Amino acid sequence: MNVLVTGGTGTLGREVVRAMNAAGHRAVTMSRRPAPDAAAAPRWATAHIVTGEGPPAAVADVDAIVHAASDPRGNPAADEEGTRLLAAAARAAGVGHLVYVSIVGIDRIPLPYYARKLAAERALAASGQPHSILRATQFHSFVDVLLDRAASYMPLVMPVPAGYHLQSVGLEDVAARLLRAIDEGPHGLLPDFGGPERMTVREAARIWREARGVRKALVPFPGFGATARAFRGGYNTLAADTPVENLGQLSWRDWLARPIPTRPYLRT
Repeated sequence: MNVLVTGGTGTLGREVVRAMNAAGHRAVTMSRRPAPDAAAAPRWATAHIVTGEGPPAAVADVDAIVHAASDPRGNPAADEEGTRLLAAAARAAGVGHLVYVSIVGIDRIPLPYYARKLAAERALAASGQPHSILRATQFHSFVDVLLDRAASYMPLVMPVPAGYHLQSVGLEDVAARLLRAIDEGPHGLLPDFGGPERMTVREAARIWREARGVRKALVPFPGFGATARAFRGGYNTLAADTPVENLGQLSWRDWLARPIPTRPYLRT
């Protein structure tokens, strides 16, 4: 199966490309940048989903799309408008399945970026393009970045939000779930997917300090407003009775035991 991966040079996109190729599919990386070399060119599509330049050509002759492109810190049109344009191009080309990667809790946590992701989901659902939507919890690598930043704020202590919960997940687990979604065909909104364990941010920070050799004392700070209440309520985590097939296998502690990854993680 020919599978186009938007955001294919990003954190998740690279993992998805590897998983698709390893499973015998032919993954095509879609990026705003040109192919890095001649060897990559046959499996590379240069396109910009916001402007609409390139997607019609990129989606030609593909059987499915994993839409992992996003821009949390840049152009706000990258998610909703970009998804709408991509879905229109896919439908016109007769692509059988578009899988959109979203985030657990976007319909309950009032963050501007989450609102844009939710709008993108709705645009896809209204497009007429056969699709699936997979909401995943935050990645282990993203939590690592946040804790690394927290450890750098002050010389002697490490501030962490009081009462926040998380259920981070490994990139390879998400990529494997996306591979399964491609193989199963369009199913609309899929069950939420996340890591194997739920914990507070403070518990995660304790494990992180041990793994990274950081000795700073953890100092909880209160959060205020609807967003803080949502994270304290665990709206970004999975239900307690989530079936095992919707849980990743790589734990936070085991991920931290790996060699320290290259930063930054947020590049897309």
